[in-house]
Amino acid sequence: MSSDSPSTAPSAGPAPTAPPRRVSAGDRRRTAVLRTVIEPGGVGVECGVFKGEFSGALLEDLAPRTLYLMDPWYLLTREWHWGEGDRSTISALCHILRAFEEELVSGRVKLRIGDDLESLAQLPDGHLDWAYVDSTHLYAPTVKELAVLRRKVMPGGIVAGHDWQPDPSHRHHGVCKAVREAVDRGEFAMLLVDEPTIQWAVRVPG
Repeated sequence: MSSDSPSTAPSAGPAPTAPPRRVSAGDRRRTAVLRTVIEPGGVGVECGVFKGEFSGALLEDLAPRTLYLMDPWYLLTREWHWGEGDRSTISALCHILRAFEEELVSGRVKLRIGDDLESLAQLPDGHLDWAYVDSTHLYAPTVKELAVLRRKVMPGGIVAGHDWQPDPSHRHHGVCKAVREAVDRGEFAMLLVDEPTIQWAVRVPG
């Protein structure tokens, strides 16, 4: 029998197991607010995924049939300069690949590595039922994200997000400012502001 016979080939060993998903109580409170305005079972996108912790809550509590996860990860930098614990963008992406392995293989979760504006532009207009924005927390990028999402989210769909800070002196006030201006121009209808979870939601006209 030859040395490379299948019967003598070394075993590949067990496949690595997916890391456990940990959905925090805080994330549950956030999705509980979103469920008041977002219907389950639609097509959604999370712009700004970070380590994917909130992604698990969105999957479990909003039950989208398809969820796009958009973030630059390592294209932005090797390490984030914010957040706690492991700041490696590569480690975060590897964790997400394992934690959402089944959904990635089935196509329920779709990764888009890169700038969210570029990734959103590749989607058909009206493709999304809802979007969740938790990316730069800055005014100018939020203005651009809202402009793109107004096309990519279907009429009557929801654009929501994090970091609602009405205090003009707050470093993340730009999100609040951009959303308010878009509502004042009639581009969206204001649906909710939840101060405890610093979340907001608007509806696309139609």
